[in-house]
Amino acid sequence: MVRIHIRGRALSCSLGDDIDQIIARVKNREVVTVETPIRVAGLDYTRPYYRLPAQYPQSLTDLERFFFDLLYRTVSRAVEDAGLSEEELSESAIFFGSTSIDMPMVEWTYRTTPDDSSQFLSEKAPGYGRIAAGLAERFHVRGPCYTLTTACTSSANGLMYAANLIQAGRIPRAIVIGYDIFNELGFFGFESLKLIEPFGYKPFDKNRIGIIMGEGCGVAILDGRRPGKTGFTLLGGSNACDTFNVTTHNVDGSDIAWVIGDALSCCGLEPDEIDAVKAHATGSPMNDLTEYNGMKRAFGDRIPPFTGVKPYVGHTVGACGVIEMIIIAESVGRGFFPATPGFQEIDDEIGAAPITDHMPIERGTFMLNYFGFGGNCTSLIITNGV
Repeated sequence: MVRIHIRGRALSCSLGDDIDQIIARVKNREVVTVETPIRVAGLDYTRPYYRLPAQYPQSLTDLERFFFDLLYRTVSRAVEDAGLSEEELSESAIFFGSTSIDMPMVEWTYRTTPDDSSQFLSEKAPGYGRIAAGLAERFHVRGPCYTLTTACTSSANGLMYAANLIQAGRIPRAIVIGYDIFNELGFFGFESLKLIEPFGYKPFDKNRIGIIMGEGCGVAILDGRRPGKTGFTLLGGSNACDTFNVTTHNVDGSDIAWVIGDALSCCGLEPDEIDAVKAHATGSPMNDLTEYNGMKRAFGDRIPPFTGVKPYVGHTVGACGVIEMIIIAESVGRGFFPATPGFQEIDDEIGAAPITDHMPIERGTFMLNYFGFGGNCTSLIITNGV
């Protein structure tokens, strides 16, 4: 069986763009949010948001430059980290996972265009493939380019599909990107549902209210031929869509449990071989309960230690697949599995707590779960064990 190595990685998020610095800040439990103004029905207030540490653009031209510069810089760092030659780069495939894709630019154009006719989006939208095609042109990639937008599982699915194609011998390696930046549709949409936590992220806590959104770009180079510095491999995973409800999963966790079980089966693992779980841990009342019910069905009374890393970088929606994988792999590579900041009180309905102290560990096998809006379910398994 071909081993899918995580050969290179790069990350830009609210904690910075240097991985050593980011993981040091995770270890110190640092949280950096910015209060973002909202005006609704004559009411003025704010909600926290995990912003990238850069001056936000003030024009459409600046926004487009910011968007592509950040994307290209992060991909460049991952390519350099992987040590890809020009030939290796040209043979690669691109998997671009995002919820908003180019929505920030579309929104800006809409606000500043006098013509507000119903034809705007059909006339102005440049097409989902533009960003992936731009990446291929910029980096001289001749392999296939894919764009995935499956809500919170977008780049997690990108990782899994890339691994499957490498395993099948269809491509030698892949550049997998998770990328989402601030957009009003997402931010105000979640606020309209009263799902934005105003007081601080606290997944699984009895008093949780919801999510705090964030922006970021994560890039992972997957390779079937050469290992990377981290020593991690992607063993595989599984995905499915829970069609119980238009927006949520069945609270009994049955579909989540099926995906977890199928991921284990696809990787040839038993439940007790998982050392720890990175939960999706959105912090919303229904999602956390549903996710825990799914883990309980899948693992029984021996649920592995689990954590949520969104309190460090925010819920980066479609980008969280790659971003959170990098955070887990890099933390373990430095000797710890990160704790869940913000958790204080056990919810009686759940009856369990995520880890609240960093867990010392240098090698192991870890499950990464992503259970998103609309019933999307993805479980991935990575290891740096023997």
